[in-house]
Amino acid sequence: MKTIDRYILKQLIAVTFLGVMSLTLLMLLGQLFKELHTLLVESGAPPSIVFDFIVQVIPFSLTFSVPWGFLTAVLLVYGRLAADNELTSMRMAGLSLWRLSMPAIGMGVALSLLCYYINIEVAPKGKNAMSDLVMKAAIDNPRNLLTAGGGETKLNDVRLYVEGRDGDVMKGVHIYPLNDKGSSKTGMGGFAAMHAKRATVGEFEVKTRMLSLVLYNATIEHADGDSTNLVMTEEMPLRVHVPIRTRRKMKPNRFTNAEIADELEHWEIVRHTTTAQMTKYAEAAESRATKPLFPCAANLWAAAKDDAIFYRRNMNKKTERAFRTEGLQRASFACACFVFSLIGVPLAITARRKDTSTGFALGIIVAAVYFIALVFCELSRKAGGITPYIVLWLPNILCAAFAIWQHGKAKFRG
Repeated sequence: MKTIDRYILKQLIAVTFLGVMSLTLLMLLGQLFKELHTLLVESGAPPSIVFDFIVQVIPFSLTFSVPWGFLTAVLLVYGRLAADNELTSMRMAGLSLWRLSMPAIGMGVALSLLCYYINIEVAPKGKNAMSDLVMKAAIDNPRNLLTAGGGETKLNDVRLYVEGRDGDVMKGVHIYPLNDKGSSKTGMGGFAAMHAKRATVGEFEVKTRMLSLVLYNATIEHADGDSTNLVMTEEMPLRVHVPIRTRRKMKPNRFTNAEIADELEHWEIVRHTTTAQMTKYAEAAESRATKPLFPCAANLWAAAKDDAIFYRRNMNKKTERAFRTEGLQRASFACACFVFSLIGVPLAITARRKDTSTGFALGIIVAAVYFIALVFCELSRKAGGITPYIVLWLPNILCAAFAIWQHGKAKFRG
């Protein structure tokens, strides 16, 4: 490595580190202010959980702060070199602008590889862990699941809405049973809905995970064909099961690339077997379960049936497209550092001033436009066919073309 390469690269590394640290801190504070109320107040989590939240949100923040900080570093370093006429001296020594850009391009490639690893492995795990923090606090104290303000709470086979809450006293409680597809039952026997003016939260049995409620001035709706019968009761105890969540939500940004491949492979197997077939197999296995040859066949088929129901409930066409294009979107997003290394040098020469605010502001504008373009292109993932595979790479292709054009224009600038 030549002396000039080491000279430029040393400055790029130092400024990139400072930029990434500053931007990560800003994004971390923003996430903390956004989630702090939910974690500490609504979910009743201990203050120590804030540290766990910080640890998990940092990898997610790096996916944005690393490209942004690197672009700012390229603009500041090369802008200073141009303003101090150092670039002119180097070019008089016979070095082309592309040659002088090699330290930035090489560092951009290295950071793109780092960002790709973060996007496919570290950030999804952090994202999933962030969403699990509130659930973990709720599992430790299930009373905090029953939040007020119109949001819904799903507890095993019921959905609850709470209008207001004061400690263990809830006002305006509405309870609806759920079917195996996760939607409200309508005319399926039992009750169709329960409405109570007031309810109190009782004890929680840890072993059985049953939460006790007492409903006051309750109205129970019973569906009987096309008619609905109303039953009024002054006081009624109710016990609901609070399950431990064993599956994460079907959102591709919470899965690593390897896990996405496993989910899609599993879905391909499940989609060709109907729930009726699963039930038939389970009943047949259960009838033979007494024989030594099939001691656990019934349990295996029952688990397979639950698995099939879960995937049919959550893996619709829209979700499947999102899973299939997630890897492409991550690869496209990781190329930001490489693209910024191409476009940053000619832009720095164009805005060749000694004040650092110009380079920083220019970095914010360029990165914001790039990321906004990626967000809009991400909407194409809802479309079928080959469209998402083309559109997701458009920001990188257009920025690279613009960078090559700018390099040609900056050839005569020093």
